[in-house]
Amino acid sequence: MASKFYAVKKGRKPGIYKTWPDAQKQVAGFSGAQFKSFMTEQEARDFINPPSKPAVDWLADDTIEAYVDGSFDRSSSRYAYGAVIVKNGQVVETFSEASNDPRYVESFQIAGEVFGALAAIRWAIEKGYKAINIRYDYMGIEQWATGMWKANKPVSQDYIAQFKELAPQIAVHFQKEKAHTGVEYNEMADQLAKRALGL
Repeated sequence: MASKFYAVKKGRKPGIYKTWPDAQKQVAGFSGAQFKSFMTEQEARDFINPPSKPAVDWLADDTIEAYVDGSFDRSSSRYAYGAVIVKNGQVVETFSEASNDPRYVESFQIAGEVFGALAAIRWAIEKGYKAINIRYDYMGIEQWATGMWKANKPVSQDYIAQFKELAPQIAVHFQKEKAHTGVEYNEMADQLAKRALGL
């Protein structure tokens, strides 16, 4: 059986470990631990110290930004997303959608968050953009896509599967926004999500 390399990015002692018990000692009970197993040592090194990506010129014609947010209506057990597509400080498109797939309802507004991100990525690909910056307020949007969080529920498992299909077609960057702090387009995405639910 091929040996694995266990990369601990955040833990008691970050580094690369040859056995799971050694790695487990560094992450068990450690708040916010980040770790992953790899088949090659190089992949493990790249996980701990990612190779620097070329800077993206967000003013270039082939780049776009998207603010996404999700909402949930307990009375109807429906979730929704809102997305605001922005180019050079101007809104070029907005869209939203509500749904009630039983597999995702238990994840409440998180379902809206992740499907909003996917919808924005698909839109950018269809319009021929080469890069998109997803601006979000729920950490799972980035952490699941980058493999930092394990996917334990259908919503995260399906999000990762769909993200992996889309990612080779466009460069996806992520940027965290604080929720409900007056960020104009983030608030707009939140309102779009609520409106889709009739709230």
